[in-house]
Amino acid sequence: SVGMVLGAFVSLIVDSALFEIGESGFFAVVFGMCLIIIGGLIIWRAAPMPGEKMSRWRWMVFIFSSMVLTSGFCCFILEKHWIHGLSSWAKLPMYTMLGTSLSFALTFSILDIVNSSVCLPCQGMSDVTTVYGPNAVQSSKQVYVVLFTSVFMGAIFGMSFGLIDVEDDTRSHTRFDEDQAFNTFVGALTGSLVGGANQYLRDKALAENAPYVSFEFTNEDY
Repeated sequence: SVGMVLGAFVSLIVDSALFEIGESGFFAVVFGMCLIIIGGLIIWRAAPMPGEKMSRWRWMVFIFSSMVLTSGFCCFILEKHWIHGLSSWAKLPMYTMLGTSLSFALTFSILDIVNSSVCLPCQGMSDVTTVYGPNAVQSSKQVYVVLFTSVFMGAIFGMSFGLIDVEDDTRSHTRFDEDQAFNTFVGALTGSLVGGANQYLRDKALAENAPYVSFEFTNEDY
């Protein structure tokens, strides 16, 4: 149920952000600058030090951070009052990339908050945190599941937004309502599946890392 709520929440935020970027120059500037700064900082942090090699994880982070950086520039292009003459098909790849970047950034921000909140009751309990692992997502498999799911959801959100052409909606916002209803369903369904998969992987990791307790009886016990 938590995954379903979070998935629906991400879809609502991404949809609203895409709509505001196209409608308001202020939001286009804010989102654009934030994505450019975040993408640049991640690229700078992911860059290897002299003598280090680019690992698979560094390459993955570099690719996604480059996408976030590029999406920041797309915010200025998608503002309909600044750039005229772009067809809906020309905007579709940019909306898809922008939706993916927003979903990726928002999902991992929520993930950090959830992990921090889950860790609060276990602060100062080193034995508990070592054995049972308080983080909701901590293994590499769990991170990969959340990573690729957030990318998949964001691509669906952005593609749906571009295909329905929500930016050129009427004042009644019927297209926006249709797009939001569809994306909320997709987000809730995907969030439920990811929540179940995440819990399964977490329980499996806890079972593998759980300590084994042995009992030894002596004659004095009888």
